[in-house]
Amino acid sequence: MNGMSRKIRRGLAAALLVILGCAAGFGSAEAGEAYALPLEGAAPYPPVSGALSEDGLSYDDGTVKVRIEEDSFNETRIYWVSVSITDPSQLRTALAGSKGSQKNAQPVSIARHANAVLALNGDFFTSHQSGVVYRQGECLRNVPAYTRDELLIDENGDLTILAFPPHTGKKPIEEAIASWQEQHQLWNAFCFGPGLIIDGETQKFDYTEKVSCGYPTPAQRIIFCQTGKLEYLFLVTEGKEQDQPGLTVPECVGLLEARGGIQQAYNLDGGNSTQIILCGEKINAREYGKTRDIADMIVFATAVKPE
Repeated sequence: MNGMSRKIRRGLAAALLVILGCAAGFGSAEAGEAYALPLEGAAPYPPVSGALSEDGLSYDDGTVKVRIEEDSFNETRIYWVSVSITDPSQLRTALAGSKGSQKNAQPVSIARHANAVLALNGDFFTSHQSGVVYRQGECLRNVPAYTRDELLIDENGDLTILAFPPHTGKKPIEEAIASWQEQHQLWNAFCFGPGLIIDGETQKFDYTEKVSCGYPTPAQRIIFCQTGKLEYLFLVTEGKEQDQPGLTVPECVGLLEARGGIQQAYNLDGGNSTQIILCGEKINAREYGKTRDIADMIVFATAVKPE
């Protein structure tokens, strides 16, 4: 299939998904027609005016729907961030600088520059040297390591987690990713980890064999999940930076298991990197002034073209 045919099919699929999304209960938006978004650069359209709820915790423009619920566990504030989109191109990534740079920036600045409806921090890949990293279809680093579980996002917006046994060599990891790419386009790849739930199964492993994420230590955390087709969930917690106990990774997994419906769950960079930005405004830890400059964010963008 040539590139033009693929673009036409994607455009038709996007239009059908918008119709189906409206029928399924997506709110109407005060804007024009929806389109699949180009991979290159920032998302082309800003959040839709009027789609943000009065309390600032929900957004619905007919192509992307966000709901943020606040809760608590073990004296720690937690956030459940539910997201659904109508086209895979709305799940994107954004960098603080140009590709290949080591630049970091304030999360709100990255989110606004990316035209993000919702933005959350990624894996801060510039702070470490191992792992396979893709952003918007482009390979930024190819240093496979068994110590870093890989999160791959394909052209359908589906999450795949690749976890490798201890002491797996570089070649088997490269072969596993290459085999996956025979069936999929690799749009984004993250290498923080570990993978916590894979294909609905909670993972059990010796955390000392993976790059440390403070697995047994209470901390501020963020976990990226897929719950259905083009449906995602983030579990975000506060921690000692907010004068709260924080949660261990097993405690977070227990919360995900209790909630149910988790197909994939992947741990991202926590601590002061942890960010929830909705329509340009920080949601978590708002009463605490300290915010870390970071390198990258996961972005959900509108597919509504302004009139």
